[in-house]
Order: sequence, then structure tokens, then C-alpha cells
Amino acid sequence: MTPEFLRRYYVMRIITTPKVYGLPEGYVSLEQLQDTLENIRGRNREDVLYDKVELHSRKTINRDLKKIESYYKIIIKHKRNYGFYVEDTFTKDHKQLKEIYEKTELYLLNHHAHAWKDFVSSARTSLSEYVDIVALINAIELQLLVDLEYKGWYDDNKFKTFKGTVLPLHIKEINNAWYLIAHNTDIGIYAFCMDRRIREFTVTSKTPNIPIEFDERDYFKHSIGILKTNMKPEWIHLKVANHHLKYLEANKMHPSQELIAYPKKPETKVLDYYDPDMWGEIKICVEPNYEFLMEILKYNIWIKVISPKPVKNFIQSHVKRIAAYYE
Repeated sequence: MTPEFLRRYYVMRIITTPKVYGLPEGYVSLEQLQDTLENIRGRNREDVLYDKVELHSRKTINRDLKKIESYYKIIIKHKRNYGFYVEDTFTKDHKQLKEIYEKTELYLLNHHAHAWKDFVSSARTSLSEYVDIVALINAIELQLLVDLEYKGWYDDNKFKTFKGTVLPLHIKEINNAWYLIAHNTDIGIYAFCMDRRIREFTVTSKTPNIPIEFDERDYFKHSIGILKTNMKPEWIHLKVANHHLKYLEANKMHPSQELIAYPKKPETKVLDYYDPDMWGEIKICVEPNYEFLMEILKYNIWIKVISPKPVKNFIQSHVKRIAAYYE
């Protein structure tokens, strides 16, 4: 991230979400924009990343706005004596804008991890000391090969050691762990967990003879997490208790999730799980593998699989075995 990008990010956020910065809804005047940028810079005076936030002359702001409009296809309105304005409905439906906000905020959370420690708690992951994330991202971008030694655990490959050259394709975070998705001619595409299982890691200057195109969304289309199996994806129907359905509407279990039916009683002060009217229904299309099992068990009595029957039996057999531990 460059200081210029950060300044434009704040210009864009202040205009599209002025309330976040203590400004009234509606038009943001040039003076309000400049004052807010000054306050942001003042709170980060010792941080070089914020060096260019204070470069906010009318000419610089106008130049930034043109670049923002051109790159993000946003229409920023300007009214004389009032200021700048972007329609709220536009920003809510602008997918690219949402992604920029999310990614920049994640970066800033990491960048300010120490300074913000009193305000933000984040899950900690134990990356291998051998992995240089910046170098790895550069290798993915330039399609450079990586020499790798990986000592697997039981759930990886039954404790086997992989040592060879891979082409890094993507980095994915899931369940408080980071994974390198990479390709090797012998094992194909594989997810290497970037913790102490990685024993050696070296970015080379070599490139593959045949480049590989990789689409993370398509590759993991039917995965709950990181696991890819040869199991056929299936539409799995789930009953969900009313209080938890609200959570799953806001945080989908899987991108394929579809709502089938709302509960007849969407809100109940007493949680009577024997009451059929407090259950709604959704469906997801996934591989019913080990990660799917773990996801279902995570929600305990709030969710139940109703079809297909083999998947229902798969869950039932594990629940019975778990219950037997406590008899």
C-alpha cells in the first residue's frame, strides 16, 4: 500500500461514509474533508504510511477524485457551496468498493496491531518462521517457483514429508490458519498450511514452463473450508433454529446458501427446540466431507441435516459416537 493510495482511500471513505468521521450525512465540504484528513494525519504523525494524507490542497483533492471516479466507476457529485456527495444506495451496491474497504481495513488492522491493541483483539496464527509472506506474494504475482519442504500431519497426508518445487497460486486464510495453495507436477494442486509444518521455504528465480491459471473462487466453489476431495457436491437441506437463522443470513455458511423457508415463529423468547414452528430451512451445495461435518457440529443443537439421507446418516453416526464418550 502506498501513501497516495491511503490518502485516496480516506478521501473516498470520508465522502461516502461521512458519519463514520463525525460529519453529518449528505454533502462533505472541501474544508470538512481537509480537516478530517488533518485529524487522521495528526493521530498518525509518526507513521510514514500517512505522510501524504496531509497533502490535501484543492488541486490534489480534485486530482484524487478524478482518479477515484475513473478507477472505481463512481459518480461523485459536487454542489457549489455544499461540497461532495455520493448516493448512499450506490455505495451499498458497489461490490468493488466494498472489497476495497474490507481489504484496506484488514491491512490497517494488521499495520496498527500494536497501536490498536487496546481497542482490537484479533485471532493469532502461528506462521512458520521460514515463510516470508511479502516474498511469497511477490512470487505469486511474478509466477516464481518455490522450493519447499513440508512435514504433514495425520489429516494432511498421514505424516508424509513433501520436498520439492511448487508454483504458488494463492494464499487463503481459514479457521485462524493460513494456507498456501500451490501446484506441483507430481501431486497437483495442494493446500500447504503455513505453520511449523513448513520446514524449508525458498523463493527461486525460476518460472514454470507452462503457466497455470488459478481461480480461487472456482476451485473452492463447493468447499466449506480448505479441503478438496473427490466427493460429489450435493444440495444439503438444513433446518435452522430461528435465533441462529438470523446469524446465518448475515454470515452465510457457504456462498451457495439459499433460504428455503422462514420459521413460522421468527422470534421466540423461549427456545423450545421441539417446537416445529421455530425452525427455518436453508440449503447449501457442498462436498459433504470432513470439514462439512466439523461445520455442522460447531452449531450443535441449532442446526439439523434433513436431507439427503446418506449425509444425514453420516452426521448421525458421528453424533452417536460422540455421545457414547459421555455415557
